[in-house]
Amino acid sequence: MRQLNKMKKIAAALLISLVLPGTLLVAQKDENANDKAGSVGFKFLNLSYGARGTALGGLAAQAEGPEAMFWNPAGLTNVTGIGITAGQTQWFVETSYNNFGFAMPLAGGVIGASILSVDYGDMMRSGWSGDDEFIFDANQGSFTASDRALQVSYAKNLSDKFSIGGTAKSVSETIDGISIGGMGFDIGTQFNVGYKNIRLGAVISNFGGDVTPVEVEEEPDVSLPMTFQFGIVGQAFGDANMGLIAGLNVTKFADAAQRFAFNGEMTVAGMAKIRGSYSLGNTQAPLSLGGGVKVAGISIDAAFTSTKDFGSVTQFSLGYSL
Repeated sequence: MRQLNKMKKIAAALLISLVLPGTLLVAQKDENANDKAGSVGFKFLNLSYGARGTALGGLAAQAEGPEAMFWNPAGLTNVTGIGITAGQTQWFVETSYNNFGFAMPLAGGVIGASILSVDYGDMMRSGWSGDDEFIFDANQGSFTASDRALQVSYAKNLSDKFSIGGTAKSVSETIDGISIGGMGFDIGTQFNVGYKNIRLGAVISNFGGDVTPVEVEEEPDVSLPMTFQFGIVGQAFGDANMGLIAGLNVTKFADAAQRFAFNGEMTVAGMAKIRGSYSLGNTQAPLSLGGGVKVAGISIDAAFTSTKDFGSVTQFSLGYSL
């Protein structure tokens, strides 16, 4: 009886730790959110890495497998063998970004390593030229720019329903051979209620110290784009073999208003997935659709996102798990 009461208290505390931050997040007003635009750096960390998460508008509650390293590291705990994930996105203006991750059970939990990279392609250099400073040359050759994050993650089940995970990351941005870098961290939790496949998740991403830019005397320090996400999903009908899981993912950015993504994932014959989400609030891309298939441990996923002003974006991911 004493052990049962102890478990009830732990469960209640965990529920509060998950639900309360999400409740405060939804209730928070963002009247001055637009005033914070441009107040953080390393914005590539806020991109969506992984086709499944992109199609669903976030994976705070249902992140799982190696891909969880990019959404909520607590979801790594369902990795039971070697897991690999890779993704590629053709973004706007000849920009592409990629992700790769590897995870396996180790040290009483699951450990993973991953990399995020963004390539902005060649960009035209322009400026004043010649002896006469009033002559402006629009084409002085080209230069390149790129972003990168190297990540190490660890997750562990604290009970059969509750998991916790964390990620440490080294981030850098390079423009025309000049670089700045810093350290960031993620920490997340997931809780399975045990009824109707209802799951809760919360994650704080990209928190860490400010980074001093190259021009120390002229520029203020740069903050990482800290983000908070809260999600809840449940079985709307059917089961894991044939049914629909639906829910809500709420994202609060450090430099913008919060976003609400209503999502659903339909499973067909236990291996095919049809996904979609519709987002309200701070978003250029309200509608995302996607699908995937998993056979013999190999998964293939795709996502299609339409934007208001910049056309559409297509994203692909591959995964393998033992």
